Amino acid sequence: MHSLFQWAMQMVEAYGLTGLFVVAFIESSFFPVPPDVLMIGLVLTPNAPSASLVATVCTVGSVLGAVLGWVIGAYGGYPLVHRMFGEEKVQRVEQLYNRYGVYAVFIAAFTPIPYKVFTIASGVFRFNIVAMMLASVVGRGMRFFLVAYLSQWFGREILKRLDVAMVVLLLAMAAAGFGYAYWRNRKQAARHANSQDLPSSP
Repeated sequence: MHSLFQWAMQMVEAYGLTGLFVVAFIESSFFPVPPDVLMIGLVLTPNAPSASLVATVCTVGSVLGAVLGWVIGAYGGYPLVHRMFGEEKVQRVEQLYNRYGVYAVFIAAFTPIPYKVFTIASGVFRFNIVAMMLASVVGRGMRFFLVAYLSQWFGREILKRLDVAMVVLLLAMAAAGFGYAYWRNRKQAARHANSQDLPSSP
């Protein structure tokens, strides 16, 4: 793992945004080193590209890599994911898909959960590839832009709190989503009750 991380760092140091794109691309399907640390290193280098450009390149590479993961899963099938990730993890991912659908991809794209498991499983389960890409764009984009700008603002100290920051933000988003759903359901119930209270026309 250490040698792979060193290789990834050398890619980014030697090729800049191109190296970051390559690492983000392969991380979405089989490479074990997440691109976040490489982004931080790139953002903090002298004369670095803008944080928004770094995050954009990383997002595009990661989403295109997710398509490769989908193809690998679609043609490799269950035997491949079982060999790569193990029976227990595959069953857990399938349960999450059955329960949350596209939101499972978003959660994996945004949080430290291994994203490649979900991209490959998406192909195995024949999950709609367009829906997977849209969820990936939102989840990966939010994650990488968050990492890039936090790195720009706080420097290397953010490495110590990165996972916590993403989980807290995800919980806040979930709470907001549940709050909105609850408010919408209450509003619809009140509208339905008012319609029933109206006198019927003669």
